[in-house]
Formats: sequence, C-alpha cells, structure tokens
Amino acid sequence: MSNKDPLVIVGNGPVGMCAAQELLRRFPKQPLVIYGEEEHQPYNRVRLSTWLAGEVSLSDLIQPLKRPFGSSVDLRFGYRVESIDRNSHTITDSGGNTERYFKLIIATGSEPFRPAIDGVQLDSVYSLRDLNDATALMARRIRSRHTVVIGGGLLGLESARAMQPSNTNVTVIEHTDRLLTKQLDPTASGLLLEKMQALGLQVVLRAGVSEILGDTTVSGIKLTNGETLACDTLILATGIRPRIELARSAKLAFGRGITVNDAMQTSDPDIYAIGECAEHRGQLYGLVAPGFEQAAVAAASIAGQEGNYQGSVAASRLKVLGTTVFSMGPMGDEARTTDGRAYTYTNQQDGSYRKIVVRRHRLVGALGIGEWPETVRLQSSIAAGERFYPWQIARFLLQGNLFSTQRQGSVRRWPDSAIVCQCTGVNKGKIGQAMAQGACSLAQMQVATGASTVCGSCKPLVLDLLGGQQRLTRVNWSKGLLLTSTVSLLLAIAILFLPVISYTKSVQASLLPSMDAPVHWDLLWRNSWVKQLTGYSILAIFAIGLLISLRKRLPSWLSLGRFDTWRFAHAGLGSLAVLVLVSHTGLRLGHGLNLWLMVCVTGLLLVGALSSLVVACEHRLKPGLSATLKRYFLWSHILLFWPVPVLLAWHIFKGYWF
Repeated sequence: MSNKDPLVIVGNGPVGMCAAQELLRRFPKQPLVIYGEEEHQPYNRVRLSTWLAGEVSLSDLIQPLKRPFGSSVDLRFGYRVESIDRNSHTITDSGGNTERYFKLIIATGSEPFRPAIDGVQLDSVYSLRDLNDATALMARRIRSRHTVVIGGGLLGLESARAMQPSNTNVTVIEHTDRLLTKQLDPTASGLLLEKMQALGLQVVLRAGVSEILGDTTVSGIKLTNGETLACDTLILATGIRPRIELARSAKLAFGRGITVNDAMQTSDPDIYAIGECAEHRGQLYGLVAPGFEQAAVAAASIAGQEGNYQGSVAASRLKVLGTTVFSMGPMGDEARTTDGRAYTYTNQQDGSYRKIVVRRHRLVGALGIGEWPETVRLQSSIAAGERFYPWQIARFLLQGNLFSTQRQGSVRRWPDSAIVCQCTGVNKGKIGQAMAQGACSLAQMQVATGASTVCGSCKPLVLDLLGGQQRLTRVNWSKGLLLTSTVSLLLAIAILFLPVISYTKSVQASLLPSMDAPVHWDLLWRNSWVKQLTGYSILAIFAIGLLISLRKRLPSWLSLGRFDTWRFAHAGLGSLAVLVLVSHTGLRLGHGLNLWLMVCVTGLLLVGALSSLVVACEHRLKPGLSATLKRYFLWSHILLFWPVPVLLAWHIFKGYWF
C-alpha cells in the first residue's frame, strides 16, 4: 500500500495502540497519525486498579509504541478530535488543526455512566476510568475514612480492592441480589461475597442510591430502602457508555455503539471503529481482549485482506482481595438452560468453585472462584471449539480439572495456532518467532509480542516456552515423605531380591542368640492364628490407604484435615504395609496366583514409594520432569491395583477352603 495521506487513529488507549502496532507491522513506511485526548504516554488501562492498590509501579503501566526503523509516526497526545469531514477525508482537532486521512480508525472507547442522582455533582465523587482518575483517587484514599462504591460489577470490585490498602473502610452497594451478575451464577457470587466479607469489605445488596448527601463534599448517601450511610468518598462504577459523539456528528450509522461489519468498517468504508465504541452484530464488548481482535481484523482489512471478525467469547478475570475470579461464556444473568449442560466442582477445604457448560461435547463456558491453572487452556478450547470426552468430564467432577497433568504442563506441545495470551491474542507461533529473533526473557517477550502485559495470567505459559519456568516449592512433610518412602523402597526391593527367611531346624533354636529360651520366629508362618492376624492387618492397612486416597479424589466428601498431612499418613502406611508383609510371608513370593498377588502388592508398594520420593524432592527437579514421573507412577499404581482385589479374594477363599 502506498498513499501520501496518512492512516489516522483516533484514540491512544490499548485498543488504539494495538491497531497502530498492527498497521506498522504491515505498513512500516506508511505515515501514521495517532490522536489521544490525554497528554500521557500510552498506558495499560486494565491495570489501573492494580496501580492504585500499590501492586505495580507507574512504569509498569506505560506501553510505548514500538516503531520499525524508518517508520513515520506522528503522536498527537493532548488533542481531541472534534469533527470528521467524510467528503474531504479530513479531521479537525481541538487545536484547530486539520489532518487528511487515507483510512481512519475510531477507537474512542467509552466513558463512565453517571446516573441522575441528586448530589452526583458534589466533590469527592469519583470514577475510575483513566490515569487522572486513578491519580486523584490515590491522593484521596489517604484521607478517606469510609469509601462507598456504587456498583458490584467488575469495575466496582476492582475499585473497592484498590481503595482498601490504606485501611480505608469500603462498602460496595449493589442494587441486584448478588455481585457480578453478568459473570457469576448465584453459587459463585455467594462464595465471593463470603470471601469479601471475611476480609473486611462490606457489601449491601438489593439497595440502590436515591440521594448523595452533602453541601459541597460528600457526607453520606441515602439508600432506596430508606437507610442512610455516612461516607466521605463515593466511587461510581455504574457502567460505561460507548463514546459515539464523533461518529454521530459525522452521520455514521450507530445504535448503542458505532455500527460495524465483519471487517470492522462503519457505514463509510474508509472509516473503521474498534473497541468499546464499536457495535458488531448488535453486540458491545466492554473488555480489552475483543478490542485487540478487532484491531487485528481492521488492520488486515486495510491491507486488502478479507475481514472476518465473527465476534468474541469474552472472558473476565480479576483478583478481589486475593481471590481469583474467572468467567467465560454464558454464566451470569444471560445464561439459559439451552446453552448446554452444566457441571460443577467444589473444594470445601480451600473454598474454590468451578463450573463448566458443555453443549454437544464442546465447552461453551467456564467459571471459577479461586486459582484454576487451566483457565488459559480453557479459553483456547472454547475459541477453537475443541471436543471434550466423557472421561474428561468425569475427571472434572472428581478433581476439578478437564485436562490431565500432561496436557496442563505441555504448552510446548501446543500447535502454533493455539492462543497463549488471550488478552492480546498472541499464539504460540508468534512467541516462537519472537524467540527466534532474540526475545529470550520475559521482558523482551512482552516488548516483542505484548504477551502477559494485560492481566498476567499467561505468564507461567510464556515462561515455560522461554524455558524459565520456576521450580516448585517444597511440599509440607517433605522430610517425613523422604524418610518413609526410602524405607518402603528398600523393604520392597528386599522382598523381591533377598533370600527367604528359613524355618527353624530345631526346637532349641532362638531368634535372639542372647536369650536362653528359644523364640521360634517361624510361628509367624506356621501358626494359622498369627498368619491370619498379619494377613488381615495388611488388608486393613490397604483399606485405610484406599480411604485416604479418596481424600484427593473426592475432596468434597472427605474434607477433614490438610491434604499434605494425609499424604504423609498414606506414605507412612506404605512403610507399615511392607513391614507387615515381610512378617506375613517371610520374603516368600509363593507360586501361581499367590506369586501374581505378591508381585502386584510389592509393585504397588514400590511405585508408591517412588512416587512419594518424587513428591518429596520435586522442588529440586525440573517441573516438567516432576510432572512426568508422577504421571507414570500414578498410572502404574492404578494398573497394579486392579488385579489385587480379585487375587486377594482368591487367596483368602483358598486359605479357608483348604
């Protein structure tokens, strides 16, 4: 493409800058002009609440434009575009300057909705939309004793989280019956409410604000239920409205947003709209990830490629006072029974909750309260329409995971088309290209591709691809596990390879040479009562071990005690089982079916000991090696266990029958 008139982008938010980056990648020599109302350098608006909470520095927010060598980019920050003249292909800014355009992209985003409440014009009423808002709130937070946030949606909860670090009392007012009504079902919303209240955040549901009290500054609010709540700071998180005044004045087609087709073109084919101001097929997206997808489509369309934006499955992710919340697909008020069949998993120990919706064997929605390492993989699966099988659903119901350990840790085995960073749309292939061009650290990869620069949830995957995944931390009871597993391993090896303990050849023989009275140790194998005692002891140990193993598989049923404590107890039972097995058999493997029983039981103890050794030492192993070894030992353990009940039943039956 070659044209003397520049490409013009109105809006220097994340979506506008993404469009600029895509255009520069395709047309490095084409002049580009970018307008932005704020005087600041481009920054990551998604992390404003994180910066306000003091979790990142201002430098972490700044996202400068990466310019190819020889490119011509004119950054006009601090200028508002006032009008568009479609006939002359020009725009006029707030400085009275006129600029011609070859193609124009509108990325003006949205603005906070300010409800018509008496007193909304008072001082100390804020919104959290841009860096100026965040700066003002940061200064206000130090002096605020009680901040009220109106709105229990994503922005409201992020604002509440950001205001609490200075020991400020924070109350969230939500007029519906639960928090995050668009993202969560009633169960998940209830769990989130409990976690927030446990950490000192007050929440008032089923109540709106009828009046804001105060003369010049806020002194309180009056609720629709008649109650009055004193406060000195008020944050409006009551929704957003697309900024379409520029398109309206230019007489472009609009509804709730600027109407666009699949190529992101407006009713004027030379003007495009992307991000929160664009309405595609009647749908508005208030999240950044769909805007990035639209930016790529618009740039491709300008390059002469066929636009093919089919809409986005929006995913929401936030951290509320340490609790991770993830939602994708039909989960909130818009969910319907026709969307698919829902499956849930709850872990009462850590308070986590997970839900999936499956339609025609394909995942269409996912919801999680608490950490869920699979979320990035789930987003890719939903976008790709990946098929899921009954055993994966069964695994989810038992363990809360759809993918096996191998698939969770195998990002290097993903196809190049698989999306690694959902927020920026960066796939594995693009990360591989950046690595080939010298991006070998996380910081370099963030600059080269933008991956993990928005919410950061994909950072472990990017680190894994870079070969820099962090080692696992030491598990609790690691030293105890190491001791018991070593003992079990040595004794299991002894059963297989040491010679049998012989019977006494004389009634005068003694087990202990220092004792005068003979001790006949072969009574362990000659006396039927003693043999039954040791035999049933082994059976009891196996039964207890099986019950303990259910602690991991069915945590909602057996939630007593910590899992790592029960794991150590399980390993201790393994050592005890080997000792009792030696006393029961005298290291004799037997013949026929008895031999098979001994091989299976000894094999179970052997691989169990090896698995415990790996768990005890996994903080010293590479994460991939640790996961692989545990997976192999787990399946070996399962395969060796299946014949044991039948062989054991035959062994007991034969002993009593004969």
